[in-house]
Amino acid sequence: MPALTGIRFFAIFHIFMFHLWSMYWSEKSGSMDGLLKSFDNAPQTLGVFMSNGWISTSLFFLLSGFILAYLYWGEDGQLTTTRRRFWLLRMARIYPIHVIVMVILIPLLVPYHFSQETPLSTLIPSALATLALVQAWVPPWIPLWSWPTWTISALVFLYLIMPWLMRMLSRLSRRQMIIALAAMPFISIIPTLAYAARMAGGAPWSMNVDMFVANTPVFWVPYFAAGMLMTRVFSLSRFKPIPSNPSWLAWGDVAFIVVIAIGCTPGIEQPLKFFIRQGLLMPLFIVMVSDLARGRGLMARFFSLPGMGFLGETGYSIFIWQGFIMIAMYMSLTISPAIGPYQVWIAIVLVMALAIPSTYLVEKPIARAIGRKLIDAAD
Repeated sequence: MPALTGIRFFAIFHIFMFHLWSMYWSEKSGSMDGLLKSFDNAPQTLGVFMSNGWISTSLFFLLSGFILAYLYWGEDGQLTTTRRRFWLLRMARIYPIHVIVMVILIPLLVPYHFSQETPLSTLIPSALATLALVQAWVPPWIPLWSWPTWTISALVFLYLIMPWLMRMLSRLSRRQMIIALAAMPFISIIPTLAYAARMAGGAPWSMNVDMFVANTPVFWVPYFAAGMLMTRVFSLSRFKPIPSNPSWLAWGDVAFIVVIAIGCTPGIEQPLKFFIRQGLLMPLFIVMVSDLARGRGLMARFFSLPGMGFLGETGYSIFIWQGFIMIAMYMSLTISPAIGPYQVWIAIVLVMALAIPSTYLVEKPIARAIGRKLIDAAD
């Protein structure tokens, strides 16, 4: 399914550009006014699309559930390998690079946190939590060390519960699975309903409340479970040959156009943003992923082009290196204020220059070594 790997790169890169755009629009001191100045000349529609990069987070979680279920959900309803092997292989793709980046980030950020008089009682547990990738459970800790990796923190939780999700979902009949899949968008917006009620009651805006709704790992279970259920409802599994039915146009193309249109819509505010992110987008992404998996439509052809799979494999590393890239942008502007107009392009080149070797020289070799060790131990 090369198209799925290709669109994963598109989604993760969209999120990366959203984070850069958020830095550009954030409140800055006078010396930082030139930060990411390249965005000044971005076409308005492109700027809006980058500012709505939060839409791609939902696709990332749905894709993760789908791909893992496609690979590991056996016809008997059980995990096709041992839980220990599954977890070790998953963590090997994440933790080595993450630890390396955290070793770099902590010394860079400690002076800043001291200058802000952040207490040690916050710094130490938040650093340890971020190192362990459990920081997404405590909203105030998310932005302190490596904000973008909250997504990986949530993914770690989803990896841990996946064997039990498989067992629970396998007890459902096909009809019940269809009903469950149809219900997932509504289940997913339950936290948003509480958030909207809070806003309607006149409660003041709180960044911690926003992060709680947006980043808490358990709130992403519906998207992940929807991805898993798709493999059963649409009979998509590596254990069953997918009928080759290529076509030039498919419903997934229409869904993709609608998603792009949403991404290009300016002025989306809360709570509408959460309703779109947590609920409305899910049916569109289900249609997209279903056709991408079957190779249907123009979108599938585009995301299957040579090189897309190679880039798609770098997804974890792009997420993990983002915190370093963001700090590098601040530091480079301090050293050379004239660099501002070139920073966006520098950030793009730098994240790929780090993500590609991280993936293919560290992440994948370690995962293969662990896999071989487990096989040898089993023998």
